[in-house]
Amino acid sequence: MKNILPNKLLLLLGVLLSLGINPVYSASGSDPLNLLGQKEQSDEPELPNIRDMSSRWWNQYAELEEAKAFETYFIKFVDKLEQAVQQVESERKDTLLERVAIIRNLSQEYKKLRYKTKDDYSVPQAFVLKEQYSVDEFLEINQLRRQIDFLRDQTLDEVERVTQSIQQTTNTIDILKVSYLNSEEGSIEQLAVVLNWVNSQLSKAIESQLLENLERREDSLRAELDTIISSLETAKERILFEPFPDDRRGRLQEQKTELEDELKQLNLKLSRDISETSIGFTSYEILKLDLSLTLLAYRDVLLNLQRATEQDKLAEISKLESPVMADIDEVREVITQSEEAIRLAEEEIDKAEALARDTLLSSDINLQQQSTGDSQNLLKLSEERRKKAQQLLKSMSDVRASISDNQLLLSILKDIEDIQQSGLNKTWDSVKEFTGQVWDKTVALVNRPLFSINERPITLLPLIQLFFIILIGYLVSKLVNFLVHRFEKKHEIKNNSSLYLLHRLIHYLIIFIAAVAGFSALGLNLSNITLIAGALSVGIGFGLQNLVSNFVSGLTIMFEKTLKVGDYIELEDGTTGQVKEIKTRSTRINTNDNIDVIIPNSYMVTNIVTNWTLKESTRRVKIPFGVAYGTDKEIVKKAAIEAANNVQYTLRNVPGKEPDVWLTEFGDNSVNFLLLVWVAHYGVRRPTRIQSIYMWELDTALNKYGIEIPFPQRDVHLNVVKEEDKHSLPLQSVTGESLPLDEDAETEDNESKKK
Repeated sequence: MKNILPNKLLLLLGVLLSLGINPVYSASGSDPLNLLGQKEQSDEPELPNIRDMSSRWWNQYAELEEAKAFETYFIKFVDKLEQAVQQVESERKDTLLERVAIIRNLSQEYKKLRYKTKDDYSVPQAFVLKEQYSVDEFLEINQLRRQIDFLRDQTLDEVERVTQSIQQTTNTIDILKVSYLNSEEGSIEQLAVVLNWVNSQLSKAIESQLLENLERREDSLRAELDTIISSLETAKERILFEPFPDDRRGRLQEQKTELEDELKQLNLKLSRDISETSIGFTSYEILKLDLSLTLLAYRDVLLNLQRATEQDKLAEISKLESPVMADIDEVREVITQSEEAIRLAEEEIDKAEALARDTLLSSDINLQQQSTGDSQNLLKLSEERRKKAQQLLKSMSDVRASISDNQLLLSILKDIEDIQQSGLNKTWDSVKEFTGQVWDKTVALVNRPLFSINERPITLLPLIQLFFIILIGYLVSKLVNFLVHRFEKKHEIKNNSSLYLLHRLIHYLIIFIAAVAGFSALGLNLSNITLIAGALSVGIGFGLQNLVSNFVSGLTIMFEKTLKVGDYIELEDGTTGQVKEIKTRSTRINTNDNIDVIIPNSYMVTNIVTNWTLKESTRRVKIPFGVAYGTDKEIVKKAAIEAANNVQYTLRNVPGKEPDVWLTEFGDNSVNFLLLVWVAHYGVRRPTRIQSIYMWELDTALNKYGIEIPFPQRDVHLNVVKEEDKHSLPLQSVTGESLPLDEDAETEDNESKKK
C-alpha cells in the first residue's frame, strides 16, 4: 500500500504536464519547459515534459527506494519549473518564484515522510501475567488501558481531520484543472495554475502519507488495547484483596478536612461584593476557578475514600468460603454509596469543563482602556486565570482516572451481587433496576431544556403541567355547565338570560385562572403588564384581530343585555330566529325551519339587529286587505274584528291593545283597510304562521257578511271599420304591419266567390 498514494499524486501531476504550455512570455522562441528530446543516455529517470500530463514519468520517481536518488532526480523537475519562471518578464515573477520555493520545500517534506524509518506498529505481545495481583497493581493496568484508549481516540480524531483535509485538497485540484483548461495557452496565468497544481498535489501526497501512518498507528493501538483489556480480565480473577492501609486512609481524611476548610474560605470570599472594575471582575473569575479546583480535589479525595471502603468490603468477602455467604444488604449499600460518589464527581467535572471552556474562550475587552499600571495588573491576572483554567482541565483528567478505578472495583461488587441473586429475587431486582432506569431516563427527559422564554429555560415538565392544568380547568368548566343545566331542569327555568350570563362568566373565569396557573408553571411572571401587552400585541399582529373583536363583542352583548338567550331576532338580510347560545366567538340562532345559523359576535354589534322580544313579549301584527267600492265600512270593521277575535293568539281584555281596523287608502280597484292585532308572546316567534291564520279567518268573515274582495279587471275594445272606409284604411296583420290592397287581389277574390 506504500506506493498507492504517491502514485495518485504522480498520476495527477502527469495529467497536468500532459496539457503542455507554450509560453509566449519566453525571452526566446523556444519553450523552456519543453523537455522532449532531452532524454539523457543513462539509467537516470527521464525528465518530465510539462506538456505530457500522464503518470508514466512520476512512476519512475515513486519506484526509487532511496531518498537521495529521489532528491537528485525530482529536484531537476523543480529546477526546470524555476527556469521557466526566470524567463517571465512580468511583475509577477517574484510571486511565481515564491511558489517554486514552496514546491521545493514540500518535496523535502514528502521525502521525510516517504523515506523515514517506519515506526514499529506491530501487534504487542500479551502481558506476562502474574499468579496474583494486588489492588494497586490491578488499578495500574486499568490506568494503562485508559492511556492507550485516550491515545487511540486522539489518533481517530486526527485521522478524521486529515481525511477532511485531503477531500478539500482534492476539490482544489479539480478547480485548478478547470482553470488550466480555461486559461490562455502559454500565458502567465496558465503557468501560475501549473505551479499551484503541483503545490496542491504535493500537499495531498504529504497528507495521504500522513493518513497512512495514522491508520497504521490506530491499528496498533487498537490491538494493544484489546490485549490490555484481555489481560485486565485475567488479572481481575487473580486479585488478592487486602484491607485498605490505615495510614493512607488517615492521610485522605486529613486532606478531606483541609479541603473542607478551604472550601468554606473560598465561599466566604465569593459572597463578598464584586468590584465593577475589570481587575475586580477578573479576580472574581480567578476565585471561581480556585473554587472549582478545590471542589475537584475534594471529589477526588471522596472517590479515594469510597474506593477504600470498596476494597475493605472485597477483602472481607474474600475471607469467606464463597461470595454467596456475603451480606447482600451491606454489598448493596456500598454499591449505592459508590454510584452516588461517581455521579457527584461526574457532575462536578461537567461544571468545571464548562467553566474552563468559557474562561479560555473569553477575552479582556477592557484591557486597552486601562491605564498603564492597571493594564499590566490586568494582564498578569488574565495570564493567571488562563493557567488556572489549564490546571482545571488537568484536574478533570485526574478525577476521571479515579472514577475509572472506582467503577472497576464497583463492577466486582456487582458481580458478587449477581451471584447471590437467583430465582424470584433476581427477577424482582431486575424489574426494580429496569424501573429505576426508566424513571431516571424519564426524569432526565422531562428536565431537558427545550427552548427559553425571557432567558428562562423551558423543560418538558412545565409543559406537561401546563397541559394538565388547562385540562383540569376545562373539566371544571364542564362540571359547572352540567350543574347549571341540572338546576334549570329541576326548577323548570327556560331561557333565563341571567343564569346563562352567570354560567358563561364562570366558564371564562375558570379558563383564565387555569391559563394563569399554567403559565406560572412555566415560570412566566404574568404580573408584568409589559409582557402581557407585548404578547397580546404580537398575537393581534399575527391575525387574532377577529378573534379578539368577537370575544369582546360577545362580552358586550352579554353585559349590555340587548340580546339574550331566548330572544327572537331579525337580521338585516331578513333572517329570523331564536337566540340559542352566545359563545366566545359567535352567536347561534335557530330559525323557524329548525336551521342553526352561526353569526360572529362582531356582526351582532356593528349591524342593525331587530329584537322582537327585547323588552316586551307581545307584538302588533298588521294584516292589509281591500274590499269593493260601495261596501259598508262599518260592516267591514265588524267582520275584521270578529275574525281577529276568532284567533287564539290575539290579546284580549288588555286596555289599549284591542284589535282595530284602519281605512288606509282608496285604491284603483278597492278600498284598502289594515287590521291591527296584538299577538301574545307564544305567537310572536311564528310570524309567517300568524299572518296566515289571520288572513284565513279574515277571508271567512268577509264571505260570511257577503263582502266582495275585488280584483283587477281588463276591458277589450274593438274598432269596427265601415264598408265605405275600408279602402281608406290599410289592413294590418296580427303583428301590426300594414298589408297592401291592390286590384289584382280584389279580382282574384271575386272570381273565387263566383266559383
